[in-house]
Amino acid sequence: MTLSNKIFLIGLFLVLATNVSAQNLKVTLSPDERKVNRNAKNGVSTIVFDSKVKGLVIDNGTDDQWMKPSDNMYVYLIDTQRDLTRGYEQSRRIFILNSPKSSEYILEIDEITPKQFLYYTIVLPEQYPNSLSCEYIFSKTTMHGIRVSYGKRFGFFLSYKWGEYKKQGCDISTVTQDYDITRANKLGYIRTAITGGLRLGVMHKDLASLYVLIGGGYGEYGRQWENPLKINNNTLFYSDYIKGFEGEIACQCILYDWLSVSLGTSMVVGNGNISVDYQVGVGLNLNFDKILKKKMNLQ
Repeated sequence: MTLSNKIFLIGLFLVLATNVSAQNLKVTLSPDERKVNRNAKNGVSTIVFDSKVKGLVIDNGTDDQWMKPSDNMYVYLIDTQRDLTRGYEQSRRIFILNSPKSSEYILEIDEITPKQFLYYTIVLPEQYPNSLSCEYIFSKTTMHGIRVSYGKRFGFFLSYKWGEYKKQGCDISTVTQDYDITRANKLGYIRTAITGGLRLGVMHKDLASLYVLIGGGYGEYGRQWENPLKINNNTLFYSDYIKGFEGEIACQCILYDWLSVSLGTSMVVGNGNISVDYQVGVGLNLNFDKILKKKMNLQ
């Protein structure tokens, strides 16, 4: 298998992995007395599930009567007297809740008393959208930089940064002993970085989502100089050159579903030295969930 095929398979695996994560339903017993202090007739207890989760399925594996008076309301009638006549010491129920966008949730109610009224609300915590972000990276040492990140709450990113100059000429350590370089001019930075890693969601609101990007790869750093004295018939030399592992960490914020802004740092470690750089990213974000929803509404 060639290197390009391996990279393709790894990328495909990451794309699939970021789309299979399911969230847990949040089920809350209401403390609102206006909802729970109600009278039930004939000893029948009532359990109400109030939910706007689309495609919600509730199953308790019994022959209890139930009804759906509205799209968001599920009402179960529990005959506690009948449970006692069937030899049970007390009434208890297990409800299994499922939806297309959540994992299975098991709700156990250990004791249901006669005429009891239980009111549960079921919500799906705000989901991180399936999104793709492309950013242009600004930093002190790189002339250009691009970062692409993809995923939902869990995703991945790839970034590539390059400087204006490649390493040319002699190492400064070989010319400073015998030649005067006090008149040398710094042309710019030698910089190359190829990194990738994980994008982890830490906060999601209507107007903004916050992610942490952490990863690593290969990096080079150095400074390119030019000397007007033409040392050794070559006007160029370099200094502070490092190549080796590069670690990267950044905080990325997606605003209004389309604007991506990030702030981070990177560090090159090699040749027994360390170079730290800071970076700012600005770019565009595509919310595939919202795009798909608009497309379905137009059909």
